[in-house]
Amino acid sequence: VYADIMDKIQGDLKNNMPGQMTLFDIVDESDRAQFEIKMPNVGEYPKELKLSFEKSVLGIYVSGHPLEEYEEMWRKNITNVTSDLYYDEETGSMRVNDGSSVTLGGIVADRTIKYTNNAKTMAFMTIEDLAGSIECIVFPKVYERYVNAINPDSKVFVRGRVSAEDEANGKLIVDTITPFEEVSRRLWLRFDTKEAYELVSDELNNIIRESDGRDIVVIYIVEGKLKKELPRSMTVNGSELLEALRARFGADNVKLV
Repeated sequence: VYADIMDKIQGDLKNNMPGQMTLFDIVDESDRAQFEIKMPNVGEYPKELKLSFEKSVLGIYVSGHPLEEYEEMWRKNITNVTSDLYYDEETGSMRVNDGSSVTLGGIVADRTIKYTNNAKTMAFMTIEDLAGSIECIVFPKVYERYVNAINPDSKVFVRGRVSAEDEANGKLIVDTITPFEEVSRRLWLRFDTKEAYELVSDELNNIIRESDGRDIVVIYIVEGKLKKELPRSMTVNGSELLEALRARFGADNVKLV
């Protein structure tokens, strides 16, 4: 309703001359409601969209961070956080050495496309994680291979070599880029007994066959602490199945890690 509100403000400014009355001034109190702008009753934005708006307007995230729901997976797939590449003035060094091979993970907060002298495309991008942000350099051969993975706001893991300069934060020379959604996860389903699992195994298999993805399904039987990993021919997209499986088998019995 912002357009109506702006129009009303402009109208009020024009009409607020000394001694000038408006229709709103002379109507009864009971009739004024029909002239008021009513705010629509809408829900909140989805969390990630709201966070992106916060960052766009304020330059920082306020109500959370886009990586929070991925934190467990993020920590398991990195060797370092971005702040490990920060130069420490007290020690005169970084936590990682120049030339070290590291894997970072985070959001592509910024990306700048550049062209080399021989007209090949490369990129400078900023990776932001829960600890800070760092600049990454993507040379032409790597850029050509991963161009579709480094759009702004994409969530990626980047592996490469640390480049350190005197008394400055390090940078990462990127070798490989892996989007979060391409990282293989495990979809755990827990059953109290083997018999309980066998009763629903056909139904579960039908659900699994309708999903296509990289996530491995693991069956866990509490009685006897048995674990069964389904073959890779039965991998799924765990994110798509999570809500339906939790509704069918119980939220506490389904976990994607």
